[in-house]
Amino acid sequence: MRQLKINNQYFTQKRISQGSFGIVMQGIDSRNSKLVAIKIERPENEHLHSLDREVEILQRLQNTKGIPKLLYYGSQENYNAIVMELLQKDLSSLIKQRKKFSLKSTLQISIQLVSILEEIHKQGVLHRDLKPENMMLDENNSVYLIDFGISKIFQRKNGSLIPYKEKVPFVGTARYASIAAHKGQELSRKDDIESLFYVMVFCIKGTLPWQNLRHIPDDQRTQKIGELKESIDPKVLFKDLPIEFIKIYDYLRKLTYNTEPDYKTIIKLLLQASKHSNIILDYKYEWDQLNNYQDLVVNRFGSLQPEETQMKNYEKFQSNVNYNNNYTTQQRASQLQLPIMKLESNQTNNSNYGSGNYNNSIYNSVGIIYSLSNDEISEELQEPIPDEQESQIFINVQVFPDHLKKPNQQRNINQSEEEFQFIEDNLLSEKYQNLNARINGNLQSHKK
Repeated sequence: MRQLKINNQYFTQKRISQGSFGIVMQGIDSRNSKLVAIKIERPENEHLHSLDREVEILQRLQNTKGIPKLLYYGSQENYNAIVMELLQKDLSSLIKQRKKFSLKSTLQISIQLVSILEEIHKQGVLHRDLKPENMMLDENNSVYLIDFGISKIFQRKNGSLIPYKEKVPFVGTARYASIAAHKGQELSRKDDIESLFYVMVFCIKGTLPWQNLRHIPDDQRTQKIGELKESIDPKVLFKDLPIEFIKIYDYLRKLTYNTEPDYKTIIKLLLQASKHSNIILDYKYEWDQLNNYQDLVVNRFGSLQPEETQMKNYEKFQSNVNYNNNYTTQQRASQLQLPIMKLESNQTNNSNYGSGNYNNSIYNSVGIIYSLSNDEISEELQEPIPDEQESQIFINVQVFPDHLKKPNQQRNINQSEEEFQFIEDNLLSEKYQNLNARINGNLQSHKK
């Protein structure tokens, strides 16, 4: 597709997704070089005014938590387009990568989404198409709802609801739609939350009971899915999940069109589910690289130590080099520079670490980490270590092997503590001269 220019400011770059109403492109703002999302309506669907409706709803919801910022809307050549802030991480892609989510991650996302739904419902808007594809995360893992193309304003200016109707066309995505949507009933606030719970089950289990129905004609599939949703026992649907899921689901099924859901109680039950499951809601996720590799380093025994330990060691190291004698301090400071080494590989990106680069801060952080050659580490571990360039493994050693430790020198009775330490470190510096040449680093000694 050729590059499009929107409002002489936004330029399309690549296609992100495509639906029946139009396409979504990644673009760039030429004024500040920020990436944006550009939604373009298909010319043949212009009569449906879906983009006009979405803009109307986005304008109503601007400054609402969890709603992307609307940057521009207008006509360009023969098509309509809207420009919004770009959110690059959607739940659908994460599920495809991971197959399913942990209960913790699902609860954390759901609590945020219930809060967002409460806010948009207060603005008189129903989303009506909750699904993983329409749930996004920003760089801080805050949750957003997108795609209001089939959303609806259900509340009049005087606060009254639009009249309840039956035999209305099906709206939404069959897999996650509420039972009322399958039965042709006018949707209400409870239906958005019911759809959210189907998404939650899908995230945790990776499947729903009504997926992959066989030998069902396409024109009957939506109806059959609705029948299964209505007949399934909640104990079966929420099997192996906290009892609070069943309580919330049973509560939602009893609500009527006019009833406003008790959002606070729903959130309280989700929090209770996490407590009963011994889950701490710290809003870290399994797909978050910082969560998987929480600034860990490998010591010579293969165990893992957090970066915090490095900082404490460095503070101890700093206290050891702050001597009162200025001359001795200068001499020691020149010898005892922080011996940190990063064993670099030819490749900075590793697909094993997800979409981003592995967090290199653990190698640049201030800490006492000693790096040895592969041969020396192999000797200590008494097992072969693969070539670093082939394995792309960063090897960091926290402590010296015994044969590299400081020699046990006896202090002369006439020597001061500072003089003795100075001589001792000189001996150690000479001992490491050959090692420094082998690893091409600046490894130097420090007081143990």
